[in-house]
Amino acid sequence: MNINFRYLFKPIFIELFAMSIECDVLVVGGGPAGSSAARAAAKKGLKTIVIDKREHIGNPALCAEGIGEYLINYLPFEIPKDQLIWKMEGMSFWTDDIYIEKIGDFWKSYSVDRKKFDKWLSELAKNAGAKLYTNTSLVDLRIDEENNVKNAIVEQNGKAMEILPRVVVAADGVESTVLKLLGLYNPKRGDIAEVYSWEMKNLDLIKPELEQVFTGEFTPSGYAYIFPKGKKNANIGVGGIYPEKKIEQYFEEFLEIPHVKKQVKNAEYIVEKSKNATFNDLTDKWIYGNIVLAGDSANQNLKPFIEGILPSIICGDISGKISYDLFQNNGIDNENYLNLVEKVMGEHFNNSNQLLEVINYLYSKKEKTKYLQFFGIITELFNQEDFEKTEDLSYEELKSKILRLKDEM
Repeated sequence: MNINFRYLFKPIFIELFAMSIECDVLVVGGGPAGSSAARAAAKKGLKTIVIDKREHIGNPALCAEGIGEYLINYLPFEIPKDQLIWKMEGMSFWTDDIYIEKIGDFWKSYSVDRKKFDKWLSELAKNAGAKLYTNTSLVDLRIDEENNVKNAIVEQNGKAMEILPRVVVAADGVESTVLKLLGLYNPKRGDIAEVYSWEMKNLDLIKPELEQVFTGEFTPSGYAYIFPKGKKNANIGVGGIYPEKKIEQYFEEFLEIPHVKKQVKNAEYIVEKSKNATFNDLTDKWIYGNIVLAGDSANQNLKPFIEGILPSIICGDISGKISYDLFQNNGIDNENYLNLVEKVMGEHFNNSNQLLEVINYLYSKKEKTKYLQFFGIITELFNQEDFEKTEDLSYEELKSKILRLKDEM
C-alpha cells in the first residue's frame, strides 16, 4: 500500500489532534479555483471544507490582476460591477521600437483587486454552505495504492487536525502541496515561469486604457507588462521561463527602456507581487484516485499571457461538480473531466495549447530573433504560414517584415 509513513512513527502526536472531522469534499487552496470548486460542491449538497494557509483570503495578492472580458460569459455566476475596478479597451505591444495597438473584442479586459475579488469568491462558497479554515496548512496525506486519500493531516495555528474526506480538490497552485505529497511534483526547467512584479502608483501612463506588453532581451524568455489599475497606478512586471540571471536584473533593464522609463519616472512602489506561474503541465492527468486538480496545479491558464483567474473559476466550478460524481461513485474519470472542460472552454484551451507548442520551441532557441517571432505571434501579425517563413530570416530582415506587415494592417 502506498502510504506516507511519516506520521505512523508519531503516535503521541496523532493522539493529540485538536479534532477529527469528516467531510465529503476537502478543497486545498482558497483562491479562485478553490472557492469556485467549493461553491459548486456545496451547492450539490456536499459537506465541503476549504483550507488555506493564508490568514486572509486574497492577501497577499501575487498577480497582475487582469481578466479578459471575452471570458466573462463562460463564468458560472455574474461578477458584480464593483469588482471590475478598471476597464481597458485593448492592448498595446512593443518590441525594439515597434509599437502596435489591438483594440476591442478579444483584447478588452478589466483589472480587479484580488484582495477584494478573492474574498468575494470565498463568500460565495461560504454562502453555498462551504466551511473555510484559514491559517491552515496541509501537512500530510494517507493514500492507498490507487491514490485515494483516506485522511489528511493539517495544521491550524500550531495544532494538528485530521480531516477525513471522500474527495479532495487540489487547488493549491503552482507549488501544490498535494502533488508533492503524491510524489507527482517534478517540474522541469521551463515548466514554471518566474515573475518579478510590483504595484506602483504616481505613474505617467501613456494610455491607461490599454494593457501594455513588451518583448525583448530584457525578459528571461517571456514578456514584460504594465497592467493599469487606474489612471496613475498599475502592476508592472517581467517574467519568463529560462532566466539566466536574477529576475530583478531583468526588471531593472525593462524599466530603463525609454518607452517605459518616461512612464515610471515618478513611480512609487506600493507592494511586491512577485510569484511563480505554471507554464507547462506539471502532471499527466487532472484526476488521480479521489483527487481532482483545479487551477494552476492543473495548468488551467491560457497562453501566451498565462491568463488564469477566470479559467480557474470556470474549471474550478467543473471540478466541484465532478467531486459530486466521484462522491457518488458515478465512474467519473480524467477523460470525463477533459471533455467537460472542452465543452465550455475547448476553443480557448486548444488555441492556448497550439501557442504553447510554438512558444516552447521559440524559447528553446538562442537567437534573439525569437523575441520578434513571439511579437509577431501575439499581435497576430503572423499566421502559421508567415511564421514558418521567418525561420531563416536574420534579425534585421525579420524586423523589416514585421514593419511591413504592420503598415499593411
